Amino acid sequence: MLEREKRRRAALKAAVAMGTLLFLLAAVYIVIQLYAILGREYKTETAIAATMADSVELPGFVMFDAVNVSGEGNLGYLAEDGERVAEGAVIAEKYTDDSQSSAREQLIRLDNSIDLLTKSQNSAGNDLTLLTTQTQTALYNLLDQLDTASYSGMVDAESEFLLAQNRMQISTGQSSGFQSTIAALQAERDQVAAQLEGLETITAEKNGYFISAASAMPLDLDEQTLKDATPTQIQELLQQGVADSTQALAGRIVEGFSWRFYTVCDLDTAQRFDGITNVRISIPGKEDTPLGATVLSVEADEQAGVAKIVIECHTINADVLRLGQEMAQIDLKIYEGIRIDKAALHIVDGQKGVYVKYGDLQRFRKITILYEDDKYMLVPADGELDSDNEVRLYDEIIVEGNNLQDGGLI
Repeated sequence: MLEREKRRRAALKAAVAMGTLLFLLAAVYIVIQLYAILGREYKTETAIAATMADSVELPGFVMFDAVNVSGEGNLGYLAEDGERVAEGAVIAEKYTDDSQSSAREQLIRLDNSIDLLTKSQNSAGNDLTLLTTQTQTALYNLLDQLDTASYSGMVDAESEFLLAQNRMQISTGQSSGFQSTIAALQAERDQVAAQLEGLETITAEKNGYFISAASAMPLDLDEQTLKDATPTQIQELLQQGVADSTQALAGRIVEGFSWRFYTVCDLDTAQRFDGITNVRISIPGKEDTPLGATVLSVEADEQAGVAKIVIECHTINADVLRLGQEMAQIDLKIYEGIRIDKAALHIVDGQKGVYVKYGDLQRFRKITILYEDDKYMLVPADGELDSDNEVRLYDEIIVEGNNLQDGGLI
């Protein structure tokens, strides 16, 4: 009897131990599975439309069809950089004392105020809904300019807001008009203008686009020298650097809207220009917008191992007119498609592709690479399933993650 009780107790202990062991094993298994699922960290990026370019960076000289405008001393400019001026137009005046410069600034402010008030009472309407919308739009635009610190656009935005406010005042009867204010400002303007009478002025000798010498002193270099120069001579000029002109200038007038970029490169880079006529050119930090341009010539010096390249662009603005000796980015070929981070690339069974997040699942999608750089790949935007390129716009591409597999859980 005693022996039977001992065996029963031993069997019970063994059963309890076995049950405990099975419970622990089950718990460990569950913890492992939870960790495997919850411990996974995935980073995704949305596949977006983008443009990428096969580019080279080259040093060179920017040259214009320009005439110099002589002048020196304390000059006040009446034409803005990049402004198109007509022959005979006054582009600057010479001050004999500093008070005249302040008077010119005051005169400009008075003219702007008179113009604003005149427009306000001449263009006021009776449609309050329209005037309210115009006021709100002008206010939002002014706030946007303030928020982005766009000081050049802030002046125009402020004027538009004041114009809308003045129109509202007249239309709602808060003001009968600004005749008396305009008359007072006009009297003050006449007094200030009298201080500037008889000043020596500088006029434009040609039609064209004006740039002040203070904004862009021209290089001490004429374009004919660059046209006649060999590739090695261009290279030497770039290495030595060309100083600004020492001629006393008020500025320059660029007669046309074309300019040329003279550069040199090694022969391998020159070969990349073979068969290419149309390119894009930009100057990082100065003219960041890529501008359409044409390759005029590629002249190789096989013995020296360098080539001279001439590129022409037909876009003129104030930023372009400030250029001289520069480092330019030349976009040789432009590609459009869907941009993907290269970290997402995987090769499965010899096929290039990426993993895409669909709900809680991972799916392997094949890709065809149009172009790639050190960080991104560009694939066609017309992706379709069961084709050589399956990624589509706005797919969630898995850039980082562990244990990626087609059909696996996220």
